Amino acid sequence: MTDDDRSRRMNAARVRSELTVQDLWLRYVALGGTGDAFDLDGYLQGLVPLEPFQQDILAQALNEALDDLYRAHHIPLSACAGEGMDDDRLRHLVERLLHDRSPTPDADEVPPS
Repeated sequence: MTDDDRSRRMNAARVRSELTVQDLWLRYVALGGTGDAFDLDGYLQGLVPLEPFQQDILAQALNEALDDLYRAHHIPLSACAGEGMDDDRLRHLVERLLHDRSPTPDADEVPPS
């Protein structure tokens, strides 16, 4: 895929995820991107090059935005057969397992005789 193809696909993903360039830039910076909003806009329009690592950060920001958008439209499953069960059951089980766990000696320690 050429850089022009990649920038066009990223811009299409930006539009699909309903993000403005500013919103995308904030997500990009939050992930460690170092370009400014003008660089990002120029890249998305195919006018400014962006280093491959910065492209990957931008791609990650877009992938997360798309995940957020489509996750919001997921259809919930019907109620599980175990509905009405105690929601704290798993937490209590984990607490009991952690409490009952006996410490194991390190390999360098010699058990007392």
